[in-house]
Amino acid sequence: MFLFTIKHSIADVFLQTYHTDVDKSKYISWKSHRHYIEHGACTFIILLWFVNPIFAALASLLDYLIHWHVDWLKTSFCLRTGIKRNTPLFWRIHTLDQMAHFGTYGLIVYFVHLYAF
Repeated sequence: MFLFTIKHSIADVFLQTYHTDVDKSKYISWKSHRHYIEHGACTFIILLWFVNPIFAALASLLDYLIHWHVDWLKTSFCLRTGIKRNTPLFWRIHTLDQMAHFGTYGLIVYFVHLYAF
């Protein structure tokens, strides 16, 4: 889980500083999908150290898909309800977003433990 925490910090915070004008409320958008692809790619790199490439690719696809939908759902919900980034409610919703992401990593680690060893 420590490696996924580092990965999440890199992909969800550091790399996003290079992406401007990203609208995650758009379901299909290259700019937002680039972010989700970065998550999947980083997951793939981590998992290659522990599992076969096919398993790593499937888990990376899972991370990509879940990250896409969690971010899209959070952003779309906040836009539809008028919740602004500078409000306490946004940060509570963002906490749920982060819990979903780390829950995904926990699920991946569980699958690695279950099927890879």
